[in-house]
Amino acid sequence: MSSDADFPNQRIFCVDSVSFYASCECHYRNLPPLTTKLAVVSDLKRSGSVILAASPALKALGIKTASRLYQIEQLPYKERKQIHLVEPRMLCYMKTSIRVLDVLHQFGPPEAIRVYSIDESFIDMTGTEHLFGTDFEAANQLQSAILEQTGIHVRIGIGPNNVIAKLALDLLGKKQGIARCGYADVPRLLHDFPVRKMWGIGHQMEHHLNQLGIETIGDLAAAPLETLHERFGVIGAELWHHAWGIDQSPTTIDPTALFRPASSRQKTVGHGVTLMRDYYEYDQIRLVLSELASDVAARVRFSNQLGWTVHLGVRYSRHIVRAGFSKQLRLPYPTSDERIILRHILQLFEPNWLEHEPIRFLSVSLGQLVPDQGALQLSLFEDNTRVWKRKRLLKAIDHVNVRYGKGTIRLAVSFLDTSVAKRRLRFVGGHPGGDGNDTVS
Repeated sequence: MSSDADFPNQRIFCVDSVSFYASCECHYRNLPPLTTKLAVVSDLKRSGSVILAASPALKALGIKTASRLYQIEQLPYKERKQIHLVEPRMLCYMKTSIRVLDVLHQFGPPEAIRVYSIDESFIDMTGTEHLFGTDFEAANQLQSAILEQTGIHVRIGIGPNNVIAKLALDLLGKKQGIARCGYADVPRLLHDFPVRKMWGIGHQMEHHLNQLGIETIGDLAAAPLETLHERFGVIGAELWHHAWGIDQSPTTIDPTALFRPASSRQKTVGHGVTLMRDYYEYDQIRLVLSELASDVAARVRFSNQLGWTVHLGVRYSRHIVRAGFSKQLRLPYPTSDERIILRHILQLFEPNWLEHEPIRFLSVSLGQLVPDQGALQLSLFEDNTRVWKRKRLLKAIDHVNVRYGKGTIRLAVSFLDTSVAKRRLRFVGGHPGGDGNDTVS
C-alpha cells in the first residue's frame, strides 16, 4: 500500500446535529434537548406511526428513530407521562438547518462546505489553524457557536478525508462528542467495529459480506481486493479502500462551479405516492393519476422540456396475491400537457387493472425528455389554435403557481376527500411542513 503522503491530508470536519428534529422541537419549546424525553411522530392519530426522531433521553428508554408509536404506548405509565409527543414541522426544521449552515459559513467559504443532509455537513478546515487553532480547539469553537446561535448540539468527526471524518463521527464521535482519526489510526480505532456500522453498507451488503466471512471492518480490510471486485464490482473495491480510510473524493470545489448552469438535463421526471388507505374505485384512482400527471407535467414545463414516453407504476395492497404492474409507451409526439399524459396513462392502466383490486401505490413519469423549442406539433385531427391557446394557459398557470406558491391554481377535484394533492400541499419531504404561523426562535 502507498504511504500516507500519497493520499489527501486535509482537515475535514463532519458535523452532525444531535437528534436534529427532536432537538429543534425542544429548542422551540425552551426544553433542554439532552434531558427531555421527546419524540417526533409522523402521525399521532395512528399507533403504528413511525418515530421520525427521538431525543437522547428517550433513546435511553429503547425508543429510537424508526420505532413505532405503540412502543411508547407500551412503556410504564411513570415513564410515558414524561414523554412529549409532537408531529413534525419540516419547514421549521429546514429554517433551523439553514441557520446551522450559516454558522458553518463563519468558519469556511461556501466552496469548502458540502451539505450531506438536513442535519449533517462536511467542512474543509484546511489552512485555518491560525484562525481557530488545533483540530479540537476549532471543533469546540464550532460546537459552541452552533449551540449559542441555534440551540442545537452537534457532534464532529475529524479526518484527513471525507470517509475517515464520517467514520470517526459515526463510530466514535456520537459518543465522544468530538473524535479525530488519522490514516495511521484507522486499524486501531475503526477496524474492530462490525461491518454494518460502516458508511455505505446496508442490510443486503452486510448479508453478502457475512457470507464471505467478513464480520468487521478489519475483516473487510484484510479481504483480497480482487475477490471483492470480482463479487461486487466497483462498489466492492470502493468498500475495501474505505475500510483502509482511502478516499479521493473532494470536499472543496471550484467556486466558479457554484454559478455554472447544469451541463446535463434530466432524462426522466416522475412522481409516486403511497396512499393512506387502499383505493378500490376507478374514479378515486383516476383522480390520483390526474394529480400525479399534473405534477409531473408542471415540473417538465418548468425545465422547459417535453417528453416522448410515459410510464405507469402500480402496486397493490399487501393483502392480495398480485404485486402490481409497470407499463410504458411511446407517445406519437413529445408533450408536457397533463391531459395528454393522463390520456395515455389511462390507456396503460385500464386494460391491466381488474375492477375493485385494492391499490396502495401509484407513480407516473415522463421520459426521453427533449428541449422545448416553442414550436407547435401540428395535427390533422385536433384544433391547432385551441392546442396553442391551452399551451399558453398552462404556462400562465405555472407562472402563478411559481410566484404565489404551488397549488395556488389547481383543479377543483383536488378538494375532494380522496385527493392526495390536498394533503401533499401541506407536506415537505413526505411529512407535515408545519403551520404557517409556526415560529422559530
